[in-house]
Formats: sequence, C-alpha cells, structure tokens
Amino acid sequence: MSGDPLFARVATALANRYVVERELGHGGMATVYLARDVALGRAVAIKVLPPTTREYLGGERFTRETQIAAQLSHPHIVPLFEAGEAEGILFYVMGYVEGESLQDRLAREGALPLEESVRLIAEVADALAYAHEHGVIHRDIKPANVLLAGGHALVADFGIAKPFGEAAGGGGGESLTGTGVAVGTAEYMSPEQATGDKHLDARSDVYALAALLYEMLTSEPPFTGPTVQAVIARILTEAPRPIRTIRPAVPPHVEAAVLQGLAKVAADRPPSARAFVDLLTRPTAERPVRPGRRRAWIVLGTLAAVAVPVAAAVLYFAGRHARPVGMLLVPAGDYLVGGTAGRDTGRVHLNAFYIDSTEVTAGAYAPFVRSGGAPSPYQRQRATDWPVTGVLWAEAQQFCAWRLPGGRLPTEDEWEAAARGSGGRRYPWGDTWAPSRANVAGATDTLAPVGSFPLGASWVHAVDLIGNAWEWTATPAGSGRHVIKGGAFNTQQPNATVANRVPASDDRRQLWNTGFRCARGPQ
Repeated sequence: MSGDPLFARVATALANRYVVERELGHGGMATVYLARDVALGRAVAIKVLPPTTREYLGGERFTRETQIAAQLSHPHIVPLFEAGEAEGILFYVMGYVEGESLQDRLAREGALPLEESVRLIAEVADALAYAHEHGVIHRDIKPANVLLAGGHALVADFGIAKPFGEAAGGGGGESLTGTGVAVGTAEYMSPEQATGDKHLDARSDVYALAALLYEMLTSEPPFTGPTVQAVIARILTEAPRPIRTIRPAVPPHVEAAVLQGLAKVAADRPPSARAFVDLLTRPTAERPVRPGRRRAWIVLGTLAAVAVPVAAAVLYFAGRHARPVGMLLVPAGDYLVGGTAGRDTGRVHLNAFYIDSTEVTAGAYAPFVRSGGAPSPYQRQRATDWPVTGVLWAEAQQFCAWRLPGGRLPTEDEWEAAARGSGGRRYPWGDTWAPSRANVAGATDTLAPVGSFPLGASWVHAVDLIGNAWEWTATPAGSGRHVIKGGAFNTQQPNATVANRVPASDDRRQLWNTGFRCARGPQ
C-alpha cells in the first residue's frame, strides 16, 4: 500500500489514534480501510470520502450529520464509532465485521434458499424498523451494505445523517438529497427516490427491502439495464417479473408480499419494515393500514451513493396516470447529441418524455384515415405491421395529436436521447457496427415489419431507430423542411448512425421510405 497516495495520507492523518493496515475496498464514492484502534485494541473499518464530498458538505456539517447515525445501537446495525475531518480528509469509523457482504454471497451462489432469505431479510427489517423509530431512513439498502457474519445480517453504511427539514430551507445550505437529484443505488431505489423527491419516509426503505429479497430469491434485482437512466426508466414504468415465473417453488404469499413492497406508489406498500415481514411470515394475517402522522425523517446512505439527474416532478404514473400504450419513458437528464455535418456535438438537458417503441405501423394509421385523416399513397401496398410511409410532415403531426392527448413528433434532440442515452453512443446498441441489428442496405432490401431487428434496441428498448424507415422529427430545417433521422432499409452503413440527419421537404409525397414515431410529455 506504500504506493497508494490516499492510503499514505489517511495513515498519516489518523496516526494518533489508528494504525491503518490495508484497503478493504473502494468505489466511486468512498474507500474503506482496515485499521486498528490503538487506544481500545480493536479492529475497525475506516471509510474515507473523496475530496468532492468534502467540498460539498464541509467538515463541520459532515461531523454534525454523522453524529446522528452514531446514536443508533442495534444488534443488526454495524456501529458507527467516530466521524470527523483530519488534514482535509473526511472519514468515519465503523465496527469491522469478519465475514462477507450479501453482494459477495449472491455473486458466488446466485439465488439463496427461501428460509434463509426470509430470515436474513427479517433481521435487516428489524434494524431498519429500529432506525425508523428513531426518525432515520437509510436510503441505500443494497447487497453491498448488508454484511453476513456468523449466519446473521448486519446493516452497514448508516453513514451521513441529515435532518430532513434542512433541505426545505432551514439554513443548512444545499442538500445532497434535494429535489432534482436522486441519491442511492439505482436498482434498489423506490420510484419517489428515483425522481429526487425529498419527502421520503420508511416506505422508501421498504421498497429497497423488497428489491433485496427479490434478488435473493431470483439472483437478479427487479429491474436492470445498461445505464442508471435505463434502470430508472424501468422502475418508473414497468412491473417486475413475477417471482414464481422464475422460481415456481416460492410460496404465493411471499411473492405477493415482495410485489406489494415494490409498488410504484408508496401508499400501496406495507407501511413499515415490520409490516413487510408480517406479510412474508403470516400469509393469512389481515392488518388494517393506518395512516401515520407525518414526522421529520433523517436521510442516510449518501456515502456510497450515485447522484442521477432526474425531473423534479414525480414521473411515474401508477395509480393516477397510465403509461401510454406502446410508449417508453425517457427520463429527464443531460444527453449527448449531434456530431455530424451542420450539428456540433454537445449536451442538452431534456425533460422527461415518452416515445413510441416502434415506428407507427400501417395498421395503426388506418383508423386515422377512416376518421378523416389523410391516407398514405402506399397504404394499400403495406402489410399492417410495416411502418406507414409517404406521410407528409403535417399529417404525421396530426396523427400523433389524434392518437393521444399531447401527442406530437419528437424533436431531434429527443429522438437522439431515446437512441443514444446519456453516453452518446454511435448506434442504439453501442459504438460498434453490427449488421444483424438494423434493416439497412444489404439486410432485406425492403421495409420489414417493425421490431424485426430486436437486437438493435436502444437503452430504453426502442427498436428500428436505425434503418427500416427514415423518421420525421419536429425540428425545423428551414425553407419548409424538417429533419428526418435514422436512415432506411436502403441507407448505406456509413450513414446509418444516430447522429446522421437529413433536411426533408414537408410536402413531398415521394418520401416513400420515410415514416415516423410519436412522442408526448408526461401528462
């Protein structure tokens, strides 16, 4: 470790009290070292925060907030002994647990036995219930923060605590967890946490507890994806796959309890960690849900967290709004766009929106024509599952508005965000060309039914963004033209990128290889 500059800094800064021995692990938000407490002769784990966190929090505030977590004393909570700042380094000292994390166990064994899973979850729930009774929520429950020792579970990373009222303007400055930033680990975040809602309570931890048990029983979290934003999009809009379709031996009441814990709306979940365990262990119990009084909660779990830009508004629609059929949610965030002639590469911030998962088909367009809409000159020549083409720009706009409230064509930036994600990939599936993933020149030499190339799906699972048919956007290109994107079945591969753009005349019926897909904002 002598070559590690951070190790040397930590060892020197804490030499009066601790002998730092070796690194236990590190991530983007912290590094953990094994050390020996010289005064008490015990092994401890020292977690060191990166300089960016120090700049954000400040040493005095960090110490004040960790003092709250240090007051928690429970047999299933890893104790927090000390926190402070030394020579510009923010650190806190925890008990050292000889064992392994639940993350390591799952990686090694996959799904765990049912009885053991429920028992371990009950221990985690007991720790959380104790914290909740003391006005504290963890907000980063995940396999890495559950340690296993002697056959029992201990919850770690009760690290930074913040009186929640400060975020509302109580003089505490900006909050690490204020509205507009989701803090936590994406796969285990509740919908309200994923959207940056600052009014969280115990039910957010209940969601994470259910997600944890789901993974223990199936070996996978309820929602996964190639990026944080893709995971959040699925959390906000999709139902988790029923556990018994993956592991049929799981009792129906256990599956029902987990799925209730994963409810999109907090009010639909068990109201407490103990109530969640009751559902797991007492299938016939019927307990009335009593609304509790509102209280000030303390938010924890910011140390090992990732910060994800999201919309300030709640963008999930369960209970109050339905996700438009056939559409996918693209979360609010910053997206890389451009990178072709006439359009420099740059980042844009977009509000959340929905976009069709496929190009509009001839079959979907037909009812619009029957209601008085303009027909496509190629309508009779197209199978119902082929994209409708030859539609003028204004007619495409009219169809989208006719089909659903607020319906419209996507802007070029929105189209690219749905195709590229925040990383600005060259193709919807990544940065390397794969001929089997798109209907471009040399693939079929004609239009194909939408969705014929599922391996070419984008990060939000939209298909045919490259190839098949060009697609109208709402972005003007001057002189009665609008930008079309994506290429068509006769586009040569070098031009088949998500950045490529072509100005097309709004009133040319000859665009026989140009179709469209619709978009809309959250209603």
